[in-house]
Amino acid sequence: MSFTQIEDLSNEIFFEIFDYIEYNDLFNAFLNLNNRFQNLLNYPFLRLKLHIDHQPEFAVQKYYTEFVIPNKYRIVSLYLHDQLDIISQSSLDNNNSSFSRLESLVLNQVQCQKLISIFPILTSLPRLFSITINFIDNTIDLTEIYRLIFLLPYLKKVELSARRNSLMISLPMNTYEHYSSIKHLIIKHVCYVEELIVLLPYTPRLTHLTCIELSKQYQDIERMQSIMMENLTSITLNICDVQFDEFEIFIKKICKQLRILSIDKIQDIAYLNANRWEQLICKYMPYLHIFKFEYDEHYYQPIEWSSYHSQLNQFTSSFWINRGWFFQITADIDYWPPIKISYSICTDMTKYSTMYEQIVPMKLELIHFYFAPSRQDLIDTTLHFFTNLHLNRVDVDCKKLSYNKFIQLLHMLPNLNALKILSLSSFNINRLSQEQIESIQLWSRTNQITKLILENFIDQNDFEKIQFFINLVPQIEYLQVKCEKNFNIELIVQHILFKTIDKFLNFNLLCLYVKIANDIMIKQLQIMIDREKLLHNYQITRSTDRIYLQWKLK
Repeated sequence: MSFTQIEDLSNEIFFEIFDYIEYNDLFNAFLNLNNRFQNLLNYPFLRLKLHIDHQPEFAVQKYYTEFVIPNKYRIVSLYLHDQLDIISQSSLDNNNSSFSRLESLVLNQVQCQKLISIFPILTSLPRLFSITINFIDNTIDLTEIYRLIFLLPYLKKVELSARRNSLMISLPMNTYEHYSSIKHLIIKHVCYVEELIVLLPYTPRLTHLTCIELSKQYQDIERMQSIMMENLTSITLNICDVQFDEFEIFIKKICKQLRILSIDKIQDIAYLNANRWEQLICKYMPYLHIFKFEYDEHYYQPIEWSSYHSQLNQFTSSFWINRGWFFQITADIDYWPPIKISYSICTDMTKYSTMYEQIVPMKLELIHFYFAPSRQDLIDTTLHFFTNLHLNRVDVDCKKLSYNKFIQLLHMLPNLNALKILSLSSFNINRLSQEQIESIQLWSRTNQITKLILENFIDQNDFEKIQFFINLVPQIEYLQVKCEKNFNIELIVQHILFKTIDKFLNFNLLCLYVKIANDIMIKQLQIMIDREKLLHNYQITRSTDRIYLQWKLK
Protein backbone atom coordinates (compact mmCIF):
# COMPACT_ATOMS: atom_id res chain seq x y z
CA MET A 1 0.00 0.00 0.00
CA SER A 2 1.42 3.39 -0.95
CA PHE A 3 0.63 6.85 0.43
CA THR A 4 0.34 9.87 -1.81
CA GLN A 5 -0.30 12.51 0.87
CA ILE A 6 0.10 12.94 4.59
CA GLU A 7 -3.64 12.68 5.26
CA ASP A 8 -3.53 9.02 4.20
CA LEU A 9 -1.63 8.10 7.36
CA SER A 10 -3.67 6.54 10.14
CA ASN A 11 -4.47 8.29 13.42
CA GLU A 12 -2.26 5.82 15.26
CA ILE A 13 0.77 6.83 13.19
CA PHE A 14 0.07 10.50 13.82
CA PHE A 15 -0.12 9.88 17.57
CA GLU A 16 3.29 8.21 17.38
CA ILE A 17 4.68 11.20 15.47
CA PHE A 18 3.14 13.66 17.94
CA ASP A 19 4.89 11.84 20.78
CA TYR A 20 8.22 13.26 19.56
CA ILE A 21 7.10 16.89 19.26
CA GLU A 22 6.92 19.54 21.98
CA TYR A 23 3.48 21.01 22.72
CA ASN A 24 3.98 24.49 21.20
CA ASP A 25 5.60 23.17 18.03
CA LEU A 26 2.91 20.54 17.72
CA PHE A 27 -0.02 22.94 17.90
CA ASN A 28 1.64 25.59 15.73
CA ALA A 29 2.29 23.02 13.02
CA PHE A 30 -0.97 21.07 12.96
CA LEU A 31 -3.84 22.90 14.70
CA ASN A 32 -4.98 25.05 11.78
CA LEU A 33 -4.56 22.48 8.99
CA ASN A 34 -8.07 21.00 9.03
CA ASN A 35 -10.79 19.59 11.29
CA ARG A 36 -9.17 16.16 11.45
CA PHE A 37 -5.98 17.51 12.99
CA GLN A 38 -7.96 19.71 15.38
CA ASN A 39 -9.77 16.60 16.60
CA LEU A 40 -6.49 14.70 16.94
CA LEU A 41 -4.95 17.49 19.01
CA ASN A 42 -8.03 17.65 21.23
CA TYR A 43 -8.01 13.89 21.78
CA PRO A 44 -8.15 13.44 25.59
CA PHE A 45 -5.46 10.75 25.67
CA LEU A 46 -2.94 12.60 23.50
CA ARG A 47 0.44 12.66 25.26
CA LEU A 48 1.69 16.25 25.56
CA LYS A 49 5.23 17.47 26.26
CA LEU A 50 5.61 21.01 27.60
CA HIS A 51 8.85 23.01 27.69
CA ILE A 52 8.53 26.25 29.68
CA ASP A 53 11.85 28.08 29.56
CA HIS A 54 12.93 31.21 31.40
CA GLN A 55 10.24 33.90 30.96
CA PRO A 56 8.88 36.93 32.86
CA GLU A 57 6.43 36.01 35.62
CA PHE A 58 3.41 37.50 33.84
CA ALA A 59 4.18 35.44 30.71
CA VAL A 60 4.49 32.27 32.76
CA GLN A 61 1.16 32.97 34.48
CA LYS A 62 -0.52 33.59 31.13
CA TYR A 63 0.93 30.36 29.74
CA TYR A 64 -0.25 28.49 32.83
CA THR A 65 -3.81 29.80 32.52
CA GLU A 66 -4.17 29.30 28.77
CA PHE A 67 -2.24 26.08 28.20
CA VAL A 68 -1.33 24.22 31.38
CA ILE A 69 -4.69 24.25 33.19
CA PRO A 70 -6.73 23.00 30.18
CA ASN A 71 -4.20 20.28 29.36
CA LYS A 72 -2.48 19.20 32.56
CA TYR A 73 -4.26 15.84 32.65
CA ARG A 74 -2.68 15.12 29.23
CA ILE A 75 0.86 16.27 30.08
CA VAL A 76 3.40 13.42 30.26
CA SER A 77 6.60 15.48 30.13
CA LEU A 78 7.24 18.87 31.73
CA TYR A 79 10.33 21.12 31.64
CA LEU A 80 10.37 24.09 34.01
CA HIS A 81 13.00 26.79 34.43
CA ASP A 82 12.55 27.79 38.08
CA GLN A 83 8.76 28.04 37.72
CA LEU A 84 7.83 25.65 40.51
CA ASP A 85 4.71 27.72 41.21
CA ILE A 86 3.12 25.98 38.23
CA ILE A 87 3.19 22.72 40.17
CA SER A 88 2.11 24.21 43.50
CA GLN A 89 -0.72 26.22 41.88
CA SER A 90 -1.90 23.14 40.06
CA SER A 91 -2.38 21.28 43.33
CA LEU A 92 -4.73 24.04 44.52
CA ASP A 93 -6.84 23.92 41.38
CA ASN A 94 -9.79 21.65 42.07
CA ASN A 95 -11.45 22.17 38.72
CA ASN A 96 -9.30 19.59 37.03
CA SER A 97 -7.23 16.59 37.94
CA SER A 98 -3.59 17.26 38.74
CA PHE A 99 -0.66 16.04 36.62
CA SER A 100 -1.96 12.50 36.88
CA ARG A 101 -0.21 11.35 33.69
CA LEU A 102 3.09 13.15 34.25
CA GLU A 103 5.98 10.72 33.64
CA SER A 104 9.01 12.97 33.23
CA LEU A 105 9.81 16.18 35.11
CA VAL A 106 12.83 18.43 34.45
CA LEU A 107 13.47 21.26 36.93
CA ASN A 108 16.24 23.60 35.84
CA GLN A 109 17.89 26.33 37.94
CA VAL A 110 15.73 25.69 40.99
CA GLN A 111 16.28 26.69 44.61
CA CYS A 112 16.56 23.95 47.18
CA GLN A 113 13.91 25.21 49.60
CA LYS A 114 11.37 25.79 46.83
CA LEU A 115 11.88 22.25 45.62
CA ILE A 116 11.43 20.80 49.09
CA SER A 117 8.08 22.59 49.38
CA ILE A 118 6.58 20.76 46.37
CA PHE A 119 7.71 17.23 47.28
CA PRO A 120 4.36 16.34 48.91
CA ILE A 121 2.75 17.04 45.52
CA LEU A 122 5.35 15.02 43.63
CA THR A 123 4.87 12.08 45.97
CA SER A 124 1.19 11.89 45.00
CA LEU A 125 1.83 11.65 41.25
CA PRO A 126 1.05 8.06 40.19
CA ARG A 127 3.20 7.96 37.04
CA LEU A 128 6.25 10.09 37.84
CA PHE A 129 9.00 7.80 36.54
CA SER A 130 11.81 10.28 35.82
CA ILE A 131 13.01 13.48 37.49
CA THR A 132 15.92 15.75 36.55
CA ILE A 133 16.96 18.51 38.96
CA ASN A 134 19.54 21.26 38.45
CA PHE A 135 20.10 23.45 41.51
CA ILE A 136 21.05 27.12 41.31
CA ASP A 137 22.11 27.43 44.97
CA ASN A 138 25.80 28.09 45.61
CA THR A 139 25.91 25.88 48.70
CA ILE A 140 23.31 23.36 49.81
CA ASP A 141 23.03 20.25 51.92
CA LEU A 142 21.70 17.51 49.69
CA THR A 143 20.77 15.19 52.54
CA GLU A 144 17.11 16.18 52.66
CA ILE A 145 16.85 16.23 48.87
CA TYR A 146 18.02 12.64 48.51
CA ARG A 147 15.82 11.52 51.40
CA LEU A 148 12.75 13.01 49.70
CA ILE A 149 13.70 11.66 46.27
CA PHE A 150 13.93 8.16 47.70
CA LEU A 151 10.35 8.54 48.96
CA LEU A 152 8.92 9.11 45.48
CA PRO A 153 7.15 5.76 45.02
CA TYR A 154 7.27 5.20 41.25
CA LEU A 155 10.57 6.78 40.31
CA LYS A 156 12.82 4.86 37.89
CA LYS A 157 15.37 7.49 36.85
CA VAL A 158 16.98 10.39 38.74
CA GLU A 159 19.45 13.00 37.50
CA LEU A 160 20.64 15.53 40.08
CA SER A 161 23.02 18.42 39.36
CA ALA A 162 24.53 20.80 41.90
CA ARG A 163 27.45 23.18 42.06
CA ARG A 164 30.84 21.96 43.16
CA ASN A 165 30.75 23.48 46.65
CA SER A 166 27.45 21.81 47.54
CA LEU A 167 27.35 19.85 50.76
CA MET A 168 26.64 16.19 50.35
CA ILE A 169 24.77 13.44 52.09
CA SER A 170 24.70 12.58 55.77
CA LEU A 171 22.00 9.93 55.51
CA PRO A 172 22.16 7.02 57.94
CA MET A 173 22.86 3.55 56.57
CA ASN A 174 19.59 2.14 55.25
CA THR A 175 18.21 -0.96 56.95
CA TYR A 176 16.01 -1.70 53.87
CA GLU A 177 12.85 -0.80 55.76
CA HIS A 178 12.37 1.92 53.14
CA TYR A 179 13.99 1.80 49.73
CA SER A 180 13.53 3.38 46.35
CA SER A 181 12.47 1.86 43.02
CA ILE A 182 15.15 3.87 41.16
CA LYS A 183 16.98 1.98 38.42
CA HIS A 184 19.04 4.78 36.85
CA LEU A 185 20.88 7.26 39.09
CA ILE A 186 22.90 10.11 37.55
CA ILE A 187 24.85 12.16 40.11
CA LYS A 188 26.09 15.39 38.54
CA HIS A 189 27.96 16.77 41.53
CA VAL A 190 31.04 15.81 43.51
CA CYS A 191 30.30 12.63 45.42
CA TYR A 192 32.58 11.06 48.00
CA VAL A 193 33.12 7.32 48.07
CA GLU A 194 31.90 6.93 51.64
CA GLU A 195 28.74 8.92 50.84
CA LEU A 196 28.06 6.74 47.81
CA ILE A 197 28.41 3.63 49.95
CA VAL A 198 25.76 5.08 52.28
CA LEU A 199 23.49 6.17 49.42
CA LEU A 200 23.40 2.98 47.36
CA PRO A 201 21.55 0.76 49.88
CA TYR A 202 18.53 3.05 49.44
CA THR A 203 18.37 1.93 45.79
CA PRO A 204 18.60 -1.90 45.74
CA ARG A 205 16.95 -2.04 42.28
CA LEU A 206 19.60 0.22 40.76
CA THR A 207 20.99 -1.05 37.43
CA HIS A 208 22.88 2.00 36.08
CA LEU A 209 24.98 4.43 38.14
CA THR A 210 26.65 7.54 36.69
CA CYS A 211 28.75 9.91 38.78
CA ILE A 212 30.32 13.04 37.33
CA GLU A 213 33.12 13.10 39.94
CA LEU A 214 33.93 10.47 42.52
CA SER A 215 36.21 11.81 45.23
CA LYS A 216 37.78 10.61 48.49
CA GLN A 217 37.45 12.00 52.01
CA TYR A 218 39.38 10.73 55.01
CA GLN A 219 37.01 8.15 56.44
CA ASP A 220 38.23 4.55 56.47
CA ILE A 221 35.83 2.98 53.96
CA GLU A 222 37.21 -0.51 54.58
CA ARG A 223 35.38 -0.56 57.92
CA MET A 224 32.10 0.47 56.33
CA GLN A 225 29.36 -2.08 55.82
CA SER A 226 29.41 -4.02 52.54
CA ILE A 227 26.47 -3.53 50.21
CA MET A 228 25.20 -6.16 47.83
CA MET A 229 23.81 -4.36 44.77
CA GLU A 230 22.57 -7.45 42.98
CA ASN A 231 21.03 -5.53 40.07
CA LEU A 232 23.79 -3.00 39.44
CA THR A 233 25.33 -3.81 36.05
CA SER A 234 26.73 -0.46 34.85
CA ILE A 235 28.94 2.18 36.49
CA THR A 236 30.16 5.32 34.69
CA LEU A 237 32.55 7.76 36.36
CA ASN A 238 33.44 10.93 34.47
CA ILE A 239 36.24 11.83 36.90
CA CYS A 240 37.69 9.41 39.42
CA ASP A 241 39.74 11.29 42.03
CA VAL A 242 40.09 8.22 44.22
CA GLN A 243 43.26 6.27 44.90
CA PHE A 244 43.27 2.82 43.34
CA ASP A 245 43.45 1.24 46.82
CA GLU A 246 40.15 2.89 47.82
CA PHE A 247 38.58 2.13 44.44
CA GLU A 248 39.34 -1.57 44.89
CA ILE A 249 37.66 -1.52 48.30
CA PHE A 250 34.62 0.24 46.81
CA ILE A 251 34.26 -2.34 44.01
CA LYS A 252 34.63 -5.22 46.48
CA LYS A 253 31.77 -3.79 48.56
CA ILE A 254 29.28 -3.51 45.68
CA CYS A 255 28.55 -6.71 43.77
CA LYS A 256 29.78 -9.23 41.26
CA GLN A 257 27.12 -8.47 38.63
CA LEU A 258 28.89 -5.52 37.01
CA ARG A 259 28.97 -5.75 33.20
CA ILE A 260 29.96 -2.21 32.23
CA LEU A 261 32.64 -0.06 33.88
CA SER A 262 33.64 3.25 32.29
CA ILE A 263 36.00 5.81 33.86
CA ASP A 264 36.73 8.84 31.69
CA LYS A 265 39.45 10.55 33.73
CA ILE A 266 41.64 8.89 36.38
CA GLN A 267 43.90 10.85 38.73
CA ASP A 268 46.05 8.04 40.20
CA ILE A 269 48.83 6.45 38.10
CA ALA A 270 48.40 3.22 40.07
CA TYR A 271 45.41 2.46 37.81
CA LEU A 272 47.97 1.57 35.11
CA ASN A 273 48.78 -1.67 36.92
CA ALA A 274 47.36 -4.34 34.60
CA ASN A 275 47.95 -7.21 37.04
CA ARG A 276 45.93 -5.50 39.79
CA TRP A 277 43.09 -4.92 37.34
CA GLU A 278 43.19 -8.54 36.25
CA GLN A 279 42.94 -9.80 39.83
CA LEU A 280 40.14 -7.34 40.68
CA ILE A 281 38.13 -8.21 37.57
CA CYS A 282 38.53 -11.98 37.88
CA LYS A 283 37.45 -12.06 41.52
CA TYR A 284 34.96 -9.22 41.89
CA MET A 285 33.78 -8.36 38.34
CA PRO A 286 33.74 -11.72 36.54
CA TYR A 287 30.88 -10.68 34.20
CA LEU A 288 32.52 -7.43 33.07
CA HIS A 289 32.00 -7.07 29.33
CA ILE A 290 32.62 -3.42 28.49
CA PHE A 291 35.59 -1.76 30.20
CA LYS A 292 37.01 1.71 29.55
CA PHE A 293 39.30 4.08 31.42
CA GLU A 294 41.73 6.91 30.66
CA TYR A 295 44.73 8.34 32.50
CA ASP A 296 46.55 11.48 31.28
CA GLU A 297 50.13 12.65 31.76
CA HIS A 298 51.58 16.05 30.81
CA TYR A 299 55.29 16.56 30.16
CA TYR A 300 57.19 19.84 30.06
CA GLN A 301 60.50 18.08 30.53
CA PRO A 302 61.89 14.89 28.94
CA ILE A 303 59.96 11.77 29.96
CA GLU A 304 61.50 9.57 32.63
CA TRP A 305 60.68 5.86 32.40
CA SER A 306 59.05 4.81 35.70
CA SER A 307 58.11 1.52 37.32
CA TYR A 308 54.47 2.13 36.32
CA HIS A 309 55.45 2.61 32.69
CA SER A 310 57.30 -0.70 32.73
CA GLN A 311 54.00 -2.41 33.61
CA LEU A 312 52.13 -1.08 30.57
CA ASN A 313 53.10 -4.04 28.39
CA GLN A 314 51.10 -6.29 30.73
CA PHE A 315 47.96 -4.88 29.06
CA THR A 316 48.79 -6.99 25.98
CA SER A 317 48.40 -10.35 27.75
CA SER A 318 45.82 -12.95 26.71
CA PHE A 319 43.55 -11.83 29.57
CA TRP A 320 42.92 -8.51 27.78
CA ILE A 321 42.94 -9.83 24.22
CA ASN A 322 40.43 -12.60 24.97
CA ARG A 323 37.97 -10.04 26.36
CA GLY A 324 38.26 -7.77 23.34
CA TRP A 325 39.94 -4.97 25.32
CA PHE A 326 42.91 -3.12 23.84
CA PHE A 327 45.34 -0.61 25.28
CA GLN A 328 45.75 2.70 23.48
CA ILE A 329 48.35 5.43 23.95
CA THR A 330 47.41 8.81 22.49
CA ALA A 331 50.16 11.41 22.11
CA ASP A 332 49.45 15.08 21.47
CA ILE A 333 52.74 16.70 20.44
CA ASP A 334 51.50 20.13 19.40
CA TYR A 335 53.17 23.51 18.88
CA TRP A 336 53.45 24.34 22.57
CA PRO A 337 54.29 22.33 25.68
CA PRO A 338 53.26 20.26 27.41
CA ILE A 339 53.28 16.98 25.54
CA LYS A 340 50.12 15.17 26.54
CA ILE A 341 50.09 11.38 26.66
CA SER A 342 46.85 9.55 27.42
CA TYR A 343 46.65 5.88 28.37
CA SER A 344 43.32 4.15 27.90
CA ILE A 345 41.63 0.78 27.84
CA CYS A 346 38.91 0.53 25.21
CA THR A 347 36.22 -1.96 24.30
CA ASP A 348 35.64 -1.42 20.62
CA MET A 349 32.20 -2.76 19.65
CA THR A 350 32.26 -1.52 16.06
CA LYS A 351 35.74 -1.43 14.57
CA TYR A 352 36.44 -5.07 15.30
CA SER A 353 32.99 -6.53 14.86
CA THR A 354 33.68 -8.38 11.62
CA MET A 355 35.46 -11.60 10.83
CA TYR A 356 38.05 -9.69 8.81
CA GLU A 357 39.38 -7.51 11.60
CA GLN A 358 41.12 -8.43 14.83
CA ILE A 359 41.89 -6.73 18.11
CA VAL A 360 45.22 -4.86 18.22
CA PRO A 361 46.56 -5.39 21.77
CA MET A 362 48.39 -2.04 22.00
CA LYS A 363 48.33 0.90 19.62
CA LEU A 364 49.75 4.41 19.49
CA GLU A 365 47.76 7.34 18.12
CA LEU A 366 49.57 10.56 17.19
CA ILE A 367 46.90 13.24 16.91
CA HIS A 368 49.52 16.01 16.50
CA PHE A 369 53.19 15.49 15.70
CA TYR A 370 54.81 18.91 15.53
CA PHE A 371 58.55 19.38 15.86
CA ALA A 372 60.52 22.47 16.83
CA PRO A 373 64.33 22.48 17.31
CA SER A 374 63.89 23.99 20.78
CA ARG A 375 62.10 20.81 21.86
CA GLN A 376 64.55 18.34 20.35
CA ASP A 377 65.35 16.57 23.64
CA LEU A 378 61.73 16.46 24.76
CA ILE A 379 60.52 14.88 21.52
CA ASP A 380 63.45 12.48 21.18
CA THR A 381 62.90 11.11 24.69
CA THR A 382 59.19 10.79 23.89
CA LEU A 383 59.97 8.72 20.79
CA HIS A 384 62.41 6.58 22.76
CA PHE A 385 59.68 6.13 25.39
CA PHE A 386 57.45 4.56 22.73
CA THR A 387 60.13 2.01 21.79
CA ASN A 388 59.83 0.42 25.25
CA LEU A 389 56.21 -0.50 24.56
CA HIS A 390 54.86 -3.54 22.70
CA LEU A 391 53.17 -1.43 20.05
CA ASN A 392 51.36 -3.29 17.28
CA ARG A 393 49.79 -0.36 15.47
CA VAL A 394 50.38 3.36 14.94
CA ASP A 395 47.67 5.85 13.93
CA VAL A 396 49.04 9.13 12.54
CA ASP A 397 47.14 12.33 11.83
CA CYS A 398 48.75 14.08 8.85
CA LYS A 399 47.30 17.52 9.59
CA LYS A 400 50.23 18.44 11.83
CA LEU A 401 53.05 16.08 11.01
CA SER A 402 56.81 16.35 11.25
CA TYR A 403 57.84 14.03 8.42
CA ASN A 404 61.40 13.64 9.73
CA LYS A 405 60.26 12.55 13.18
CA PHE A 406 57.53 10.33 11.78
CA ILE A 407 60.07 8.46 9.66
CA GLN A 408 62.39 8.26 12.66
CA LEU A 409 59.58 6.76 14.75
CA LEU A 410 58.78 4.13 12.11
CA HIS A 411 62.41 3.00 12.13
CA MET A 412 62.26 2.71 15.93
CA LEU A 413 59.19 0.43 15.92
CA PRO A 414 60.13 -2.72 14.00
CA ASN A 415 57.29 -4.85 15.42
CA LEU A 416 54.39 -2.90 13.96
CA ASN A 417 51.85 -4.95 12.03
CA ALA A 418 49.31 -2.18 11.33
CA LEU A 419 49.53 1.44 10.20
CA LYS A 420 46.65 3.91 10.03
CA ILE A 421 46.92 7.26 8.25
CA LEU A 422 44.38 9.87 9.34
CA SER A 423 43.62 12.88 7.15
CA LEU A 424 45.12 11.37 4.02
CA SER A 425 44.22 14.50 2.07
CA SER A 426 46.58 16.53 4.30
CA PHE A 427 49.58 14.36 3.48
CA ASN A 428 51.82 16.10 0.93
CA ILE A 429 54.20 13.78 -0.90
CA ASN A 430 55.91 16.76 -2.53
CA ARG A 431 57.11 17.96 0.86
CA LEU A 432 59.31 14.88 1.24
CA SER A 433 62.96 15.46 0.46
CA GLN A 434 65.01 12.93 -1.46
CA GLU A 435 66.76 11.97 1.76
CA GLN A 436 63.41 11.39 3.49
CA ILE A 437 62.14 9.29 0.59
CA GLU A 438 65.26 7.13 0.69
CA SER A 439 64.96 6.70 4.45
CA ILE A 440 61.33 5.62 4.32
CA GLN A 441 62.03 3.30 1.40
CA LEU A 442 64.74 1.68 3.50
CA TRP A 443 62.17 1.15 6.24
CA SER A 444 59.76 -0.39 3.73
CA ARG A 445 62.20 -3.24 3.04
CA THR A 446 62.18 -4.46 6.63
CA ASN A 447 58.80 -3.60 8.17
CA GLN A 448 56.29 -6.32 9.01
CA ILE A 449 53.10 -4.33 8.46
CA THR A 450 50.25 -6.39 7.01
CA LYS A 451 47.32 -4.02 7.62
CA LEU A 452 47.06 -0.53 6.16
CA ILE A 453 44.16 1.82 6.97
CA LEU A 454 43.74 5.10 5.08
CA GLU A 455 41.13 7.68 6.10
CA ASN A 456 39.68 10.83 4.60
CA PHE A 457 40.02 9.85 0.94
CA ILE A 458 38.44 12.77 -0.91
CA ASP A 459 39.25 12.87 -4.62
CA GLN A 460 41.46 11.51 -7.40
CA ASN A 461 44.41 13.53 -6.11
CA ASP A 462 44.62 11.04 -3.26
CA PHE A 463 45.26 8.06 -5.57
CA GLU A 464 48.98 8.83 -5.64
CA LYS A 465 49.05 8.96 -1.84
CA ILE A 466 47.27 5.63 -1.55
CA GLN A 467 49.81 4.02 -3.82
CA PHE A 468 52.67 5.68 -1.95
CA PHE A 469 51.65 4.07 1.34
CA ILE A 470 50.85 0.70 -0.25
CA ASN A 471 54.36 0.63 -1.71
CA LEU A 472 55.78 1.16 1.79
CA VAL A 473 54.25 -2.07 3.13
CA PRO A 474 55.17 -4.92 0.76
CA GLN A 475 53.83 -7.50 3.24
CA ILE A 476 50.33 -6.00 3.02
CA GLU A 477 47.39 -8.39 3.37
CA TYR A 478 44.56 -6.01 4.27
CA LEU A 479 43.81 -2.49 3.02
CA GLN A 480 40.98 -0.28 4.26
CA VAL A 481 40.10 3.03 2.61
CA LYS A 482 37.54 5.38 4.13
CA CYS A 483 35.82 7.59 1.56
CA GLU A 484 34.61 10.92 2.91
CA LYS A 485 32.63 11.92 -0.17
CA ASN A 486 30.36 10.13 -2.62
CA PHE A 487 33.30 9.15 -4.77
CA ASN A 488 33.06 6.53 -7.51
CA ILE A 489 34.13 3.41 -5.61
CA GLU A 490 34.47 1.46 -8.86
CA LEU A 491 37.27 3.82 -9.83
CA ILE A 492 38.98 3.31 -6.45
CA VAL A 493 38.83 -0.47 -6.69
CA GLN A 494 39.97 -0.46 -10.29
CA HIS A 495 42.95 1.74 -9.50
CA ILE A 496 44.04 -0.26 -6.43
CA LEU A 497 43.71 -3.67 -8.07
CA PHE A 498 45.39 -2.62 -11.29
CA LYS A 499 48.39 -1.25 -9.37
CA THR A 500 48.75 -3.97 -6.74
CA ILE A 501 47.26 -7.32 -7.71
CA ASP A 502 50.44 -8.72 -9.29
CA LYS A 503 52.95 -6.80 -7.20
CA PHE A 504 51.94 -7.69 -3.63
CA LEU A 505 51.66 -11.43 -3.29
CA ASN A 506 49.96 -11.51 0.14
CA PHE A 507 47.38 -8.80 -0.54
CA ASN A 508 43.92 -10.38 -0.78
CA LEU A 509 41.44 -8.24 1.19
CA LEU A 510 40.20 -4.73 0.43
CA CYS A 511 37.70 -2.87 2.62
CA LEU A 512 35.91 0.27 1.46
CA TYR A 513 34.40 2.32 4.26
CA VAL A 514 31.50 4.15 2.58
CA LYS A 515 28.75 5.91 4.54
CA ILE A 516 26.11 5.23 1.88
CA ALA A 517 27.17 1.66 1.09
CA ASN A 518 24.38 -0.46 -0.40
CA ASP A 519 23.80 -3.63 -2.40
CA ILE A 520 23.62 -1.71 -5.67
CA MET A 521 27.26 -0.69 -5.21
CA ILE A 522 28.22 -4.33 -4.76
CA LYS A 523 26.49 -5.30 -8.00
CA GLN A 524 28.21 -2.48 -9.89
CA LEU A 525 31.58 -3.55 -8.51
CA GLN A 526 31.01 -7.11 -9.68
CA ILE A 527 30.14 -5.92 -13.18
CA MET A 528 33.25 -3.72 -13.34
CA ILE A 529 35.61 -6.41 -12.01
CA ASP A 530 34.29 -9.00 -14.44
CA ARG A 531 34.35 -6.59 -17.37
CA GLU A 532 37.94 -5.53 -16.72
CA LYS A 533 38.96 -9.09 -15.77
CA LEU A 534 40.70 -7.81 -12.64
CA LEU A 535 39.88 -10.86 -10.51
CA HIS A 536 38.61 -14.39 -11.08
CA ASN A 537 38.02 -16.15 -7.78
CA TYR A 538 36.60 -13.50 -5.45
CA GLN A 539 33.62 -12.54 -3.30
CA ILE A 540 32.09 -9.22 -2.24
CA THR A 541 30.20 -8.79 1.02
CA ARG A 542 28.81 -5.84 2.93
CA SER A 543 28.57 -5.16 6.66
CA THR A 544 26.51 -1.97 7.16
CA ASP A 545 28.79 0.81 5.82
CA ARG A 546 31.73 -1.41 4.84
CA ILE A 547 32.22 -3.27 1.59
CA TYR A 548 34.68 -6.18 1.64
CA LEU A 549 36.34 -7.51 -1.49
CA GLN A 550 38.30 -10.72 -0.92
CA TRP A 551 40.03 -12.94 -3.44
CA LYS A 552 42.13 -16.09 -3.48
CA LEU A 553 45.87 -15.69 -3.73
CA LYS A 554 47.60 -17.02 -6.80
